[in-house]
Amino acid sequence: MQRYFIDQSCIEGLYIHIDSYNHKHMQRVMRYRNKDTVICILPNHETYIYEIIDIDQGLLLQKEQLIEDHELDIDITLIYALPKSDKFELVLQKATELGVKRIVPFLSKRSIIKTDQKTFAKKQERYLRILKEASEQSYRQVIPELTSLIQINDIPSFLSDVNLVAYEESSKQGEHSAFYHALHSNYQSITIIVGPEGGFDQKEIDIMKEMGVIPCSLGKRILRSETAPLYMLSVIGYSRELK
Repeated sequence: MQRYFIDQSCIEGLYIHIDSYNHKHMQRVMRYRNKDTVICILPNHETYIYEIIDIDQGLLLQKEQLIEDHELDIDITLIYALPKSDKFELVLQKATELGVKRIVPFLSKRSIIKTDQKTFAKKQERYLRILKEASEQSYRQVIPELTSLIQINDIPSFLSDVNLVAYEESSKQGEHSAFYHALHSNYQSITIIVGPEGGFDQKEIDIMKEMGVIPCSLGKRILRSETAPLYMLSVIGYSRELK
């Protein structure tokens, strides 16, 4: 059954007047008719089955609440140094499927893409749509937050109980335990930081270490910038849900 996140402005008691974007999806993609049912996630994260009363007007009626729990038991923040745009969109989608709570785009010294806050903001609507659709597809009850573009000095505002930065030099030096030990500590939130295609500059790592961020290896192999955050999120998810 198709799922839709609903804005508060669309709700009138037990009825929903679906927004134009979702309305078009219902009509043109799903080809729904009256009396078909969909799942709607409300702003309070509660989930209900709704019946389509009038597909032409986009009018739905609440029928039954669903008791669901598809979220991780911790909050994960991903601070991700911007790669090329297509890679960033891939990570937005897959990180959402893997349970990230917040994504913080970061302009690193070695980021190949050159942008600024104004330019990044122009793509915000597309990025938010990717997050929304990935959340619906993966049965999440929360759409991850996408923050504004930050610089390295802004990182402290997004730190958590545990803070890790993936650093390839740690792997080359044979460090393979920091990630493991961090995940076996007592924490309710974790921030993971991943660099761009060219990796982090040593000065950036030194600054992050002063902030309390721990450099860690992701194993014996060097992962691409778009692979590293998905690997880390997968390992964290496994450690919380499938151990």
